[in-house]
Amino acid sequence: MEPKLIITTLPGKDKKCKAEILDRLLIKDENVQIDEIKQNVFLIYSKLSPLEAYGLIISAPPSCIGRIFTIDKISDLSNIFEDAEKLLSSKKFKKFYVECINRGNKQADCRSIEIGIGLRMKGKLQVDYKNPDYILFVNLIGNKVYLSIMRKGQEKVSVNSL
Repeated sequence: MEPKLIITTLPGKDKKCKAEILDRLLIKDENVQIDEIKQNVFLIYSKLSPLEAYGLIISAPPSCIGRIFTIDKISDLSNIFEDAEKLLSSKKFKKFYVECINRGNKQADCRSIEIGIGLRMKGKLQVDYKNPDYILFVNLIGNKVYLSIMRKGQEKVSVNSL
């Protein structure tokens, strides 16, 4: 099983949150697995699609969740620019920006990744920080790169999600 979601929890809420996330996902996938890869950061493994898993959690979000990212593509540092270009080109929109989050990878520089992807897409898509159609989230975890394309604010979990 491949990971489908990255979920961050509020500080000190990781144990409580793990149980609440399981409660939401076990409804549709009895084999769901949750790995805490870093304090307050979980990888969710499921047979469900990333959007199905996201929908189950966001429909009644646990109050302990900070952010939730669907995983659209798993890459590594050597292929990040090619994979990001393929993923961005597969969607139909005009404006985007890249937000890189380094969760413990000491070899990578997020700023360089953001600029590199932006330059790679020059002439194909417009970089717009104020009014993007979508945001490409680049989560660096260990030696893997998890790419997510989401609308602005879609990764945040709040009462407004309902």
